[in-house]
Amino acid sequence: MLDIVIILLLGIAPPILSLWILHRAQATYRQTMNASIATPIVARLKALPPADMTCIDGFGYVIGKVSCKYNARSLYIRCAVNPSGPCQDCRQYESI
Repeated sequence: MLDIVIILLLGIAPPILSLWILHRAQATYRQTMNASIATPIVARLKALPPADMTCIDGFGYVIGKVSCKYNARSLYIRCAVNPSGPCQDCRQYESI
C-alpha cells in the first residue's frame, strides 16, 4: 500500500511543480508589464527640457545638438558616441 502512495505522489509532483513555476512566472511578467505601463513614453518625454528637443522637417523631434556630426536624429538617443549625453563640453563634438 505504501508503494502505491509513493508512486502516486511521484507521479503527481511534476505537474504540481510545473503549475507553481508557471504561476510565479506569470506574476513576475504582470509586475514587469505594470511597471513599464506606469511610466509611459509621453511622461518620460515631458521630463526632457524643451531646449533639448529640436524639430527637424522629415525627422520630427530630436534631442541633442543637431549641428553635431554624430547626432543620431532620434527622440531616444542623442548621438552614437555619447548616447545619454549631455552635449555640453563633449570631446567628440564635430560640427557638420
